[in-house]
Amino acid sequence: MLIPGYQDRFSEDVNVTARAVDGWHLAARPGFWAQYWRELLLPDEDDLLSEVWGATGDDLDELFDSEAWPVLRVGLGGGAELAVVFRNLHEDGGVDFLVLPSGGRDAIEIAGLDGHQTGPGLSWAELVAVAGRQHNPVRRAQTLMLLAPAFGDEAAENPDAVALLAEAMRTLGANGDTERVAMAAVSDEVHFWGHVPWAAGVPASEYAPRNPDSVFALPEASRRLVTELLMP
Repeated sequence: MLIPGYQDRFSEDVNVTARAVDGWHLAARPGFWAQYWRELLLPDEDDLLSEVWGATGDDLDELFDSEAWPVLRVGLGGGAELAVVFRNLHEDGGVDFLVLPSGGRDAIEIAGLDGHQTGPGLSWAELVAVAGRQHNPVRRAQTLMLLAPAFGDEAAENPDAVALLAEAMRTLGANGDTERVAMAAVSDEVHFWGHVPWAAGVPASEYAPRNPDSVFALPEASRRLVTELLMP
């Protein structure tokens, strides 16, 4: 699978195009969401996640431990996409969140979850808007769940956000106390960066590529394009 520009960040012996494969079939496996959120969002809620989803996801070895790099892509409209890449490199693994502009232009990384995390990459309003652009209720729910680890926004700390995430979980087959899981996801104690204020598409985080004052700041043109493509 070709991801323009993404190859450039790796050494020449890493053939990203050969390793990157469509990963949406994994999202239909029992335990996928339990393992995904446990690894990237709520590491302290292992028992609750397993209970709500009815499985642990420990059988999904190919998600993090394979030579293949599963990629899950969602449409942003106009040919643009947002891709989640499981970067299964030995000793440098992680999950990257990329905006893929239309026309084959280079990917723009808005968040990366690993030992040196960058983000958040999405505001709550952007997350909800991207999910709302999807073509059916299941894909909308999957998109909310998939992109949730990349968002970090204090605006999500409200009952409406809890209800929306809980309903997305139930749409995908979760049972039990989905509201408790959703409340944990919008609390300020989530993994990596918690929730921060946003203003005009800029998160108040020193780790965020979308913050022009961050050491990881994207070029201005890339930041503007990302804001345009994700605009609610």
